[in-house]
Amino acid sequence: MADLEFQRVREYKDFSLTMGMNPITNDIVAVTGEEAVKRSIKNLLYTVAGEVPFFPNFGSTINRLLFEPIDPITIINLESAIRACIEAFEPRVRIQSLVITPDVDELQFKVDITLRLVNLLAPITVSVFLKRLR
Repeated sequence: MADLEFQRVREYKDFSLTMGMNPITNDIVAVTGEEAVKRSIKNLLYTVAGEVPFFPNFGSTINRLLFEPIDPITIINLESAIRACIEAFEPRVRIQSLVITPDVDELQFKVDITLRLVNLLAPITVSVFLKRLR
């Protein structure tokens, strides 16, 4: 009898940031699937490295690049920082493409990340805006 390979499909879950209550289970509302992964990526990129207690390496270093001049060198450094952050802390995805569009008038960057989830065939796209905050 030939050996059969079974691939286990995992459902990704996260809790909703609205902290709403499920009326049936009285539990916190969960976000599942692609939306959970998208939210995780956004939270990861918006978290400053060193901000999480007892986990000083968690997060990204992109905040210090947002005050640099908007030029090709900054865009390359920003892309490198985003890739390193996602590859280090989000094992559920593989980056297919990363496009950074600078907006000089608004002093911000639009980042479009196309990702492939480990157990899904169709890629997903996450878009974030990175803007200087004082």
